[in-house]
Amino acid sequence: MLDFDNVCFSKEKDPASWQHLTGMKMVLDWLGQSKICPACGRTHTIRTRRLAQGVNIAGETGFHLADLGFRGRCLVVMDQTTLQAAGHQLMEGLTRFSPRSLVFDRTDLHADEHALGSLLVAMADRPDFLVSCGSGTLTDITRYVSLLTGIPFVSYATAASVDGFASMTTPILNKGFKTTFPGVAPEAVFYDPTVLAGAPEAMTAAGFGDVMAKIIAMIDWRLAYAVEDEAYCPLIAALVGQATADCLALADDLAVKDADPLRRGAACAKLMETLSLTGIGMQMMGTSRPASGSEHHISHLLEMRDIQRQRPGSLHGDKVGIGTLISMTIYQRLFKGDQLPEQRPIMNASQWEQEVNRVFGPLAPAALAINSPQPPQGAEWDRQKRLIDQAMTLFGYDTVRSFERLLPVARDKIAAIGGPIRPDQLGYSVQD
Repeated sequence: MLDFDNVCFSKEKDPASWQHLTGMKMVLDWLGQSKICPACGRTHTIRTRRLAQGVNIAGETGFHLADLGFRGRCLVVMDQTTLQAAGHQLMEGLTRFSPRSLVFDRTDLHADEHALGSLLVAMADRPDFLVSCGSGTLTDITRYVSLLTGIPFVSYATAASVDGFASMTTPILNKGFKTTFPGVAPEAVFYDPTVLAGAPEAMTAAGFGDVMAKIIAMIDWRLAYAVEDEAYCPLIAALVGQATADCLALADDLAVKDADPLRRGAACAKLMETLSLTGIGMQMMGTSRPASGSEHHISHLLEMRDIQRQRPGSLHGDKVGIGTLISMTIYQRLFKGDQLPEQRPIMNASQWEQEVNRVFGPLAPAALAINSPQPPQGAEWDRQKRLIDQAMTLFGYDTVRSFERLLPVARDKIAAIGGPIRPDQLGYSVQD
């Protein structure tokens, strides 16, 4: 088992008093409730009321939802692929709710204004709840419309490809620019190990890459806490860190292409569990911080580049996995040894704005709007550097040293499962 202590744990509130709480048992006991955290003292809420898995669970979703108090009619959101994977069975399982369906035909489907509009139009008769049947994109589309309309939704996962199933934040493309918006959590998440095992291997590899992102998200989060006083919870960090370690241990089973169906199904179900746990961590914190850091910014930039150039995109988890390897390398180069390098800002505000315009092109105004004021100068630079130095001394240098071991492990395991480990494997150049 890999040790994530340097990344995840805080010396505050003796970890021995709450470490035993991390894991799926804690989450199941917390579902649908608000509780005071024994680690940070804040009140955390898990709005999702049920996480359920099982063979042929699509046919049982109606019973689960009735047990949760759902009534009325539902609209099931899917595409042609997920319709074949589980959609027909899901519609049968939801018979008591008089289900209608919206089936997207677009092969280049994104969670963008066009898809959101299509779903809103399909809801003209105002269903009582929504069901997303698919993976990340369909879940994000459904989640954001759920937020806009106040109509609750549940998620049926057809591939263990992203950590967004159980989260409550939503990355949306608006006029080509990707921004993370608030969203709502699903009332329930369902998945079938046999359906997950039957998903394209590339999607499973993408899910593994999305979990690996937490290696970077953890240190980014702690630095944000130290430098910008962002809210931080060591219990949630430990939950996500343990899920990441568990996921790494799954890699061998996920990499076996001709594995026994039961063995592969069990491995995919465990991967989905780790993805759900990281999504729940975001719910508890109310932000994407526990599971998303600089590696996701790299992924979002590459996705926006694809759209600008009108070329087919790649899976989110693939880009995030590559972003994780890049971010680990950047950390190693920035923080060699045990002290910060002597440096000053290499750009003033005007130069920085020119560079943003060069990189983002027509999307630059949106990028500038959410990143102002930047970059830090003068006294603010000195303040941030001092706090970064303190934080790195406390935990950061040890974490970066651990990347010497973690980087090749993560890279080799992503590759073994069939995921990309270099940008050029996805068609991106050095200029990208």
